[in-house]
Amino acid sequence: MRQKLRSEFLRRQTMSNDDFEVFYYSDSHFQNVAIHNHNYYEFYFPVKGYIEMEIHKHKTSLKLGDVVIVPPNTMHRALTKNNDKSYCRYVFWISKKYFNQICQRINNKIAIVENTIKKQQYIYHFSENEYAMIQTKLLRLLSEVRNDRYEKEIFIDICIQDLLMTLNRLFYEHEHLHPLNNNAYLFDQIINYIDTHLDEQLSLDKLSEIFYISKYYIAHLFKEHIGMSIHKYITKRRLENCVYGISNGQSIRDVYQDFGFNDYSSFFRAFKKEYSMSPKEYQINMLHKTI
Repeated sequence: MRQKLRSEFLRRQTMSNDDFEVFYYSDSHFQNVAIHNHNYYEFYFPVKGYIEMEIHKHKTSLKLGDVVIVPPNTMHRALTKNNDKSYCRYVFWISKKYFNQICQRINNKIAIVENTIKKQQYIYHFSENEYAMIQTKLLRLLSEVRNDRYEKEIFIDICIQDLLMTLNRLFYEHEHLHPLNNNAYLFDQIINYIDTHLDEQLSLDKLSEIFYISKYYIAHLFKEHIGMSIHKYITKRRLENCVYGISNGQSIRDVYQDFGFNDYSSFFRAFKKEYSMSPKEYQINMLHKTI
C-alpha cells in the first residue's frame, strides 16, 4: 500500500499549499540538498536507509523510530553517504498559521513542538510499535489526500490533528509515564502493529515474539477489550481495508493481495460472510452509486 502512495522526490523547499503538504519518498539514489531553512514546520520520519540530519551544523545519524521536528527558520538538511542504497521516509510540512489554528482548536500547545523550540531538541526516538502507530496516521493522511472522497477536507483536518496529538501523547508518556506497565497501552500497541502490517502474515506466535509476552495473554487482551478473537479482528480489519480500496476504484485482485489474504477463495468466503454479498456484487453496487 505504501508504494501506491509514493511521491516523486521534489528538490523544492517551499510549500505550494497554504496549509500543509505530506510525502512518502522511496528513492534508489537520494539527492542531497543544500543546507536551508523555511517558514513552516517540517516533520521527518525515516523508514529505510542510511541518513544523517544536519541541524545548525550538528550531524546526527538517524535510525528507524526517529522523528525529526524542524521549526521554522532552522538551518538543516538531510545527508546520505550511500547514494547506491534505497532510502525511504515520510515528510510532513505544516504552515505556522495552520499549526497555530490547530493549537487554538484544542485549546492547548503541542508540547513536543514547544519542547523542540525551547530546548532545541530536534530528534525524538520511539519504539518499533510506537513508530508503527505513527506510520498508520501518516498513511491514512496520505490516502485521504490522494483520494477524492466525500468530505475529504474535513477528514484531512482530522488526520492532521490525529497525527500531531499522537506525537504529543507519545512524547508525554515518555516524559511522565511508564506505559508498558499498562494493559490498555499494550493493547493499543498491538492494535497499531496489526493495522500497519495487514499485508504480512500475522499470527499469535509472531505477535508473542514481537511484544515479548505470552500468546495466551494476547488472546486474553483481545477478549477483554473487544470481545473477539485476534484472528477475527485481523480478518475484519483486512476486509475494511479491502472495502475502502474497492470504494476508491482499486481492483478486487489488488485489494485482497494488498491486505494479506492468501488466495481469492479465502477472501471471497470472508467477504461474503461479513457483508452478505460477494466482492464483485459490492463493486457493482459502488459503481451504480457513482453514476
